[in-house]
Amino acid sequence: MAENKQQSKFQVLRFATIVCLACSILVSVSAVGLRPLQEANALNEKRINILRAAGLAGAEEKLSNSEINSKYQKVLPLVIDFDKGTLNDKEDPLKFDMYAAAKDPAKGRELGKEDPASIKRQALSGSVYVILDGERVERIVLPIQGYGLWSTMYGFLAVKLDQENKASIGAINFYSQAETPGLGARITEPQWQAKWDGLVPDFASKNEPLHVVKNKADKAKNEVDGIAGATLTSRGVQNLVNYWLSDAGYRRFIENVQQGKITVEEMKAVANKNGK
Repeated sequence: MAENKQQSKFQVLRFATIVCLACSILVSVSAVGLRPLQEANALNEKRINILRAAGLAGAEEKLSNSEINSKYQKVLPLVIDFDKGTLNDKEDPLKFDMYAAAKDPAKGRELGKEDPASIKRQALSGSVYVILDGERVERIVLPIQGYGLWSTMYGFLAVKLDQENKASIGAINFYSQAETPGLGARITEPQWQAKWDGLVPDFASKNEPLHVVKNKADKAKNEVDGIAGATLTSRGVQNLVNYWLSDAGYRRFIENVQQGKITVEEMKAVANKNGK
């Protein structure tokens, strides 16, 4: 009798072990099998946010994978050198990850006290996404990041260039954040983001070309109303936008494009070199 009980316990244990092993194998196989799909979904999510900032997709427009790929053909991805404001043809823009590069001691740098966006480290090179109108740059979409009240906020900021190469803001789009729901998290709402369209950065001000304020002055072209009840998140948005529009960020590149020091022909040549 005791022997039968011992055998029964052994059989239960063996069965449980076999089930656990089978489940582990199934989970592992599923994870490996789903990885390409997960990576494709992540890429499409990134691209649709770029398209929204570029004005090629509506703020709440739903696109199929084929539609995303078709519209994205109008986007010219490039990598730039932040310090010089020039094109970096050594990095493949289709593979380059500026946030991962920031963590690499050879490709990034510590910011120390000069860190108004509270990002701690910055890559030496950055991604930009250029939209052309014939042989003219129409928009430059810039990846941006910075700390709010509770989280690092990630998004894209689009700079429009008119026929005279004067710059204004075309769009802002936050796609990742963990701010307070109903308050700071409203930075993702299309209604608030739409207020940025047409703002004119005061690049004569080396520190704060744009202001997020409590009550926007009627004639102020570089001010936007902040979010009521979300003062620290609003201030974080102001800090990060101004940082990425400064000399430490994309300002040198934007000015080089405005002044014709970087031509569309050069951009296309670098993009073609990297397989765009």
